[in-house]
Amino acid sequence: MNSTTKKADTASKVSKIDSNYKAPIGRSNSSNATVELLRTPVATDKVPPQMGKIIEALVASKGNTLTVKELIGDNLSGLNSALDAIGLETEQTPARIWSFYRKRLIKEGFINIS
Repeated sequence: MNSTTKKADTASKVSKIDSNYKAPIGRSNSSNATVELLRTPVATDKVPPQMGKIIEALVASKGNTLTVKELIGDNLSGLNSALDAIGLETEQTPARIWSFYRKRLIKEGFINIS
């Protein structure tokens, strides 16, 4: 490569980099997002036990709403979570259960997140 080619190659790399780039906000919800229960399961719904515990926690809450933080707790272990308060018994953390079932709960019309 000669020096002209090197300069052109370097210039093309520099022009492809936006120094003001910011990553888009992901699909996850902040801990302050509100989870609202829209409906409870009917006989034809197939609801796994852990998913049912999320619904049960929302049924037991005032106004059938909780923030994500209230639902899954203060930290990764689920300290002070509504799921633990209603008797969730599992090896998985409330945060892991929430991340696994969140999309399905929305898709099947059980909850809304705002």
